[in-house]
Amino acid sequence: MSEELDDIGRETAAMMKTMLQLATLVALRTRERGQKEAEARVKVTEARIKEAREQQIREARDAKSKDPRNLELARMVEKSVPAKGISLEKDRFSAQAEASRMAATASAESKPLIRYDSEERRQAIAAHLARIGIAPELAAVRMLTEVGQGQPPEEAVRLRNEAARAAAARGREQDARGLERVRQ
Repeated sequence: MSEELDDIGRETAAMMKTMLQLATLVALRTRERGQKEAEARVKVTEARIKEAREQQIREARDAKSKDPRNLELARMVEKSVPAKGISLEKDRFSAQAEASRMAATASAESKPLIRYDSEERRQAIAAHLARIGIAPELAAVRMLTEVGQGQPPEEAVRLRNEAARAAAARGREQDARGLERVRQ
């Protein structure tokens, strides 16, 4: 009987060993499957994060391209103002540029220069700059230059009166010459 018990013990030990091996294999497979699933989840998450970053970059590019300040900057770069003086480059638009310069000079001469400075005028300019989308820092710099270049109202009125007198004197000269021609 003791031999039978020994045989039963050996068989039981062998079965337990086999079951332990099977349980170990199942645990290893489950662990591998869990690791693979975790790695797959990590890859999906990384792909989503990468896609979200790319979407943010695209949206930022779109917003930047639609920003009026950048549109204005691009337009200004395309129409760069040529430097005064002699240039070694051939000026393709010299006739057009000269005509526009002459027109600007004529219009500047015809309009009297009034550089009156007031708080209301500066606030109106600041509001206009804010409406057209200029950054507040740039508007503040513009306002500081306005304050630095402003003149008191008395000076502005005096300059305007002098300009009006000069224009009236030129008009009288032309009228007199016109009358002389008519009389002849």
